[in-house]
Amino acid sequence: MDQSYILTQARLSLAYDIEASKPEHEILILKNVPLKTYLVVEEEQWRILRRFKDGMPLQELLPLLITERKSPPLRSLYELVMKAVVAGILLVDGENQAAQQQNRAVEWDHRLRFGMAHWFGVGAILFGFLAVLFRPLGTPTNLIEILVGWLLICGSLTVGYFLSACLLVGFDREVYDTRFRWKHVLPHFHCNVEDGRMAGRMCEMSVALMQLAPMFFTTGITALWFTDLVYLLLMGVFFVTLPSGRSPASLLLRSLYRRYPLSTGHDFIFVQNRLLWTLINSRLKFTDKSYLLIFGAYTLIWLFTVFMANLSAFGLNVGELKNLYLTSSAATVTVIIVLLQMAATILGSLAMISWIVAMNILHVVEQLRMRMQSKPKLLNHEMSGEDIVQFLSGTLLLKGVREEILYELAERVRGVIVDPKQHVFKEGEPGDDLYFVLNGGVEVLMSLKSGRPLRVTELGPGDVFGEVALLHNVPRTRSIRAARKSLLLALSREDFQKLIVGSIGVRDVEAIIRKQSFLHRIELCRNWHPQAMTAFSRLATLAEFQPGDVVIKKGMRNQFFYLIYDGLLEVIVEGKRVSTLATGEFFGEISLLQNSTATADIVAITGSRCLVVQRRDFLNFIGKDFLVGLQFEDISSKRLKHPIFPLTGVAYDDFSERY
Repeated sequence: MDQSYILTQARLSLAYDIEASKPEHEILILKNVPLKTYLVVEEEQWRILRRFKDGMPLQELLPLLITERKSPPLRSLYELVMKAVVAGILLVDGENQAAQQQNRAVEWDHRLRFGMAHWFGVGAILFGFLAVLFRPLGTPTNLIEILVGWLLICGSLTVGYFLSACLLVGFDREVYDTRFRWKHVLPHFHCNVEDGRMAGRMCEMSVALMQLAPMFFTTGITALWFTDLVYLLLMGVFFVTLPSGRSPASLLLRSLYRRYPLSTGHDFIFVQNRLLWTLINSRLKFTDKSYLLIFGAYTLIWLFTVFMANLSAFGLNVGELKNLYLTSSAATVTVIIVLLQMAATILGSLAMISWIVAMNILHVVEQLRMRMQSKPKLLNHEMSGEDIVQFLSGTLLLKGVREEILYELAERVRGVIVDPKQHVFKEGEPGDDLYFVLNGGVEVLMSLKSGRPLRVTELGPGDVFGEVALLHNVPRTRSIRAARKSLLLALSREDFQKLIVGSIGVRDVEAIIRKQSFLHRIELCRNWHPQAMTAFSRLATLAEFQPGDVVIKKGMRNQFFYLIYDGLLEVIVEGKRVSTLATGEFFGEISLLQNSTATADIVAITGSRCLVVQRRDFLNFIGKDFLVGLQFEDISSKRLKHPIFPLTGVAYDDFSERY
């Protein structure tokens, strides 16, 4: 199942035959009736799913949710959509992606009334408990009694499931997968009563009581009149009250004390939710701690009861068991087993740590090897035509350019060696050449009013600079200085215009060099997909600001996302500078994601340039790439020191009509 396609491009629509249970503590259960699949959601999540009634891609819905201040955390939203698709609640391009379930509803002509069944269940359990409590625990004396006891247990289990199915139909619910379990240690009739949760907790509780009642009632009868069978029947009671799996007792406990676990809070499908730290956080957040405590206490009581029942049945006491244990070889065996387990745990942990360290060392070695291989092979600073063509074809600017043009460029370029701190050119000088960084690195500098140069960024192998003067016939707008000894390839203005601009086009050359190459260098975009960088560069325009310009004013209706291309800006709150923003940093995303007004002034300190994206385009952009959306959500939440989604309160302004 292509998650990227489903979350970004697919047209999602609500399936037709969906049933919703009554909300309980703002949680309800959705059921795809034909498929017999379920989804536990919050009321707000159900309202989001209903937005797909007429069909739309998620990338169209997300900007609307943000505009209306109703967006949930994005991880939760993506998990909800994926779980809804798997459960058949949402269709993908009109097709159901849910796996065909094995659950089959059966025609069940028998039904029980709730009141009578409920009180019968409670009464039978009390009767069996009291009868066993005040009567001696007899044990079978021959094989006939063992066989009779085994048959009574199998029959009680069969009657319990049969009555629970009748009660389920009495609640107007469906019975699934009726069959006889022949291969079970206790063969019995069995049915799936999962549909009971659609009728609420009272139905689940009554169904569980009805499954327990026959076993307790039969045990009570044997305690009164057939004492030799009591111990065997009591084993049947312990089986139906087992504190694990899908036992009737576990179902009863869940119906009494457990909150319905949200489908978006466990067994994650969305790939980003499967990261270790996310799994740990979700476990801590969504675990029903009160139910866990109750279930733990029940487990201890169950174990203690089983232990005491066995002591009573065989006439033993704790002191006798202790002496028997110590005088036998069992104590020695136990110590050996414990020591072996401890040794295995320690050795296993050391092996795991060693493996992790070894894999990290191998990764570092591999990275170093790749870096060494990626360096151009220089011999007296000369390269063959094939080497130059290979280098040029790997640059961002010339990817996809025809091979004959690359070979002609390889003949026209010339090598330029610059020493550390040596200027390639200075701001204000006329420009005649375009430069490729072949090896080493250069610094981009801008001149402040004081005359002091300000380092804007650094360019490395594969980067291109010097295009502004050639494209717009203006002096150099920035100074370029070697950060270390470097080898550059220079291309004349005439060859640049003829071979590159003529092949690619002015607009694309400018977008690639000034935008995409910049995006490749900054931390924000380091993990973006190339298509995301291309899309962002096409959406962004380059805006210039003079020293003292107010880019954003507190309380204004911000309509843009800003990414600093070069220059310095300051963040002012209540007249005080609280931080300084430089190249690669960004601002404005919080007010866009919150649909609120700006909370601080942003003022240019130096002449600055920013890549600016309109609000509509920015929201569409993060909707088209869920990884980028998660990144901005995480960054904004860290800046706010609390999760940005879900939004609370009322928006300062409302852009919904203008969106």
